[in-house]
Amino acid sequence: MDLLIILSYVALSYGVFKLFRIPINKWTVPTAVLGGIFIVGALILGMNYNHPYTYRAQKIAVSVPIVPQVSGVIVEVTDKTNVLLHKGDVLFRLDDTRYRARLNKLQADLASAQADVRTRQATLNESSANVQRVYAEYERTRQDYQRYAKGAVMAVNPFSEQDISHARQQYQAQSAALQAAKAQHQQAQERLSGHYNGEDARIASLKSQIAEATYNLEQTTIRAPSEGYVTQVLARPGTTAVRLPFKPVMIFIPQQKRQVVAVFRQNSILRLTQGDKAEVVFNGLPGKIYGGSVTRVLPVVPDGSYQASGVMQGLNVGAQQEGVYVMIDLDPVPALDKLPDGVTAQAAVYTEHFEHLSIMRKVLLRMTSWLHYLYLDH
Repeated sequence: MDLLIILSYVALSYGVFKLFRIPINKWTVPTAVLGGIFIVGALILGMNYNHPYTYRAQKIAVSVPIVPQVSGVIVEVTDKTNVLLHKGDVLFRLDDTRYRARLNKLQADLASAQADVRTRQATLNESSANVQRVYAEYERTRQDYQRYAKGAVMAVNPFSEQDISHARQQYQAQSAALQAAKAQHQQAQERLSGHYNGEDARIASLKSQIAEATYNLEQTTIRAPSEGYVTQVLARPGTTAVRLPFKPVMIFIPQQKRQVVAVFRQNSILRLTQGDKAEVVFNGLPGKIYGGSVTRVLPVVPDGSYQASGVMQGLNVGAQQEGVYVMIDLDPVPALDKLPDGVTAQAAVYTEHFEHLSIMRKVLLRMTSWLHYLYLDH
């Protein structure tokens, strides 16, 4: 771009010399050269600092690796590649035989457990009724024994020793029967005492397992997480998909804003501000200028970041050559929809400082865009 300004000044000087018929001698030529050095130098330096430009720009797209939450063999893959998908559209399906069988087994186990709870509840009710029956018999024999015992201490005993002994044996037998009935009732209560959140512990456990099995069964159908598209789908029926984060089955590109990431020189840090106007030109759209604005200036240079490790670390030399990353949101233009994500571009940011110099930058950026028409493949 500097060369273009210099060539423009040379052309202007040549025109001035010809138009005004200025003689070429040892005074006029050095004057034009020195004047050009100072004028062009001041313009270039002022423009570069206040309205920075970069050839390192790219239309970015954040991709989402699609990794199934369960493992299995793929039985169906979508044929809608490189077209807009809506949230919930099927991307691929896994063989769900194993997961459906496990869910059916757990549901059968739950039905059996619920029947077992009803059986234990009936046993508890029966033991409670048995305790009441035995207790009534126990009270009857106790009262009979007390009546016989009182008669034994009277002056004239109306009962025989055999009757008294028989009453005592009946009372003791019913007392033992009552203790046995209470023990059985206590045992029946213990069988129903295991609860979690007000529910039988085994049933609660089975319901949790059923919820997990239902989730796993649902995860055999992998759906689009949002609006977007999938590209370069290489998965085919018969491919084994595993639950490993570093082995995705396909890549999903969510629908997102038209955003460009540009890398500017570190010298321009003080002139890069959120909200500044920007213009971008793409190699794939020669002769076209697209406006936008700076939405964010990243607060870190990638090559200047460090992570904890077991070795001592020195300064990264690449941080000196790396630039400042700026996010630029482009204005909505239909032509941009034809561009694939990831294409390269050049960008310029126009600040509020020395605004008149931005005209030069705009002209140069448009000349750069026109130069995209010129290429040769051989």
